Formats: sequence, structure tokens, C-alpha cells
Amino acid sequence: MKKLQKHIWAGVFILTAVAGFLWWAFFMPAGTDFQLYDRDRDQIVLSVPIHAGDRLSLEIEHSFEHIPWYEYYTVTEDYQFNLDAIAVAGYGAGIPAEMDVPTRIEDGLVWMEEINSVFPRFSWITSDKYMKTFTLNEQEIFDFRSLPDASRIRGEIVKRRGYLSDV
Repeated sequence: MKKLQKHIWAGVFILTAVAGFLWWAFFMPAGTDFQLYDRDRDQIVLSVPIHAGDRLSLEIEHSFEHIPWYEYYTVTEDYQFNLDAIAVAGYGAGIPAEMDVPTRIEDGLVWMEEINSVFPRFSWITSDKYMKTFTLNEQEIFDFRSLPDASRIRGEIVKRRGYLSDV
């Protein structure tokens, strides 16, 4: 009888250990990543860890006049993108000149701040000439010019599950 009890407890221990390992490896919340996904090639082209409060910025060249345009975002507590500010070298077609937000001019750029527009994800059709870099906390993480022109890219925050799983 004692031998049977030992086998039962050993089996319970082994099953518990295996279940714990599987949960850790494939199901336990393991963090969040910012991903750029190429919808045409069906592949992730960038995946980096991201946290609430992190700051993202996008650099583009706008219009025929090649005007520099910068967008600044903060990752919200619920892992969305809050557009904080836009800085652009002037007003023209496609530039939101009538936004009711604090506006100032500094170093040749018109700054529109406190925009507070929230986006759950980004969707872009890129340009190999006009879409430039993407930064995370002031570190460049991606150069859009490395993609084929007119790539259909989605940017989103993905919760990773398990320390050994892909997503």
C-alpha cells in the first residue's frame, strides 16, 4: 500500500512539474512587443520589447516640397499609441493647420502639441523615399527605406505568451 502511495505522489509531482513547465513555456504572460508586420509578404519585419510609457517617433518627408515631418507617440497603459505632438516645417496641403492645440515655432518647425489622439494600431503604405525612420525611446529601431516601395505595413503591440513560444 505504501509503495502504491509513493507511486501516486510521484505521478502527481511529475504531472504538476510538467504542467508548470508547459504553462511557463507557452502560456504565462511574458511581456509585450512592438511589431511591424508586412502584410504583402506575410512576415514580421521588426519585433522589439515595449512597455507602457515608452516613446515612439516617426520621421517622414512630406509633399512635393520635401518638408520634414515628425510624429511623437507615447504607449498608453492599455498598450495603444497616443499621438502627443507633430512637428513639421511649415503649413501646406495635408498638414493639419487648424487643430485646436498649443502651437509654437522652434528651429524652423511648427510644433502642434497635446494632440492626445489614440490609435490601437498603425497601418501604412510605405515609401522608399519619403518614409524614413522609426525610433523607440530615442533609439532608431527601423528604417522604412529598407522595405520595397509601397509595402503594406501594420504596426501593433502584441502580448507575448510563454517564454518559449513565438507569440
